Amino acid sequence: TPLITFDEHPLEAAVECEQFGSKTKRFVPGTSSVIWPSAMLLSRHLCAQQQLVNGKRCVELGSGTGMVGLVAAALGAQEVVLTDFEEGLPLLERNIARNKGQSRAVELIWGEEEHISRLGRHKFDLVLASDVICHQDEEVMEQLARTMASLVSPSGVCLLAYEFRDDWLSAGNFQDAAKACGLHVDSAPLQAPDDVDDDFFLYTLRPSQNLSVERSNGSQPGAAGEGEC
Repeated sequence: TPLITFDEHPLEAAVECEQFGSKTKRFVPGTSSVIWPSAMLLSRHLCAQQQLVNGKRCVELGSGTGMVGLVAAALGAQEVVLTDFEEGLPLLERNIARNKGQSRAVELIWGEEEHISRLGRHKFDLVLASDVICHQDEEVMEQLARTMASLVSPSGVCLLAYEFRDDWLSAGNFQDAAKACGLHVDSAPLQAPDDVDDDFFLYTLRPSQNLSVERSNGSQPGAAGEGEC
């Protein structure tokens, strides 16, 4: 189906996104111009936890169609930036035009310092990503983790939805890289649709500064990584 509709409480209007499958002329290699289940599950999580996005500055990494970021915009985010390779920006701009909310599309190559600085270091309250871990090498996972750590604000949070595809190595490399960048990683299952056999997880990543404040308020999260990218 070329047009996917997401309609979940408390959205005032459904979010619609075009997608271009691998057999279509508009398919964009190297980006996800198709909506995968993890994007829908993360969008549903945001709807259930609207306080995560309402009034917040949000950036989505590896946006693909932009579904997750556009849902964040519809939920009242103050600012939403959708990012991907340059080749993926036309699809993002098409889907931004279809939907309400303040969103823009920007090129971002993970680990590219100029791109990160242009967006704003440690600017974003919420960094979003879905289906961005899938049999990549260690360097790519390090670039992803470094980009997240560079963009999230000291009091912010990163949410990454992950569909497990027999790829413990990439997931482990990402978690190790995130900890080396001073991010604490929590993992929890995401409830998958009945017709999907794969397992889904939500990674919640917080900067060590964020954890220090939580500890001073009496909460006891797990040990944070102590490195800094």
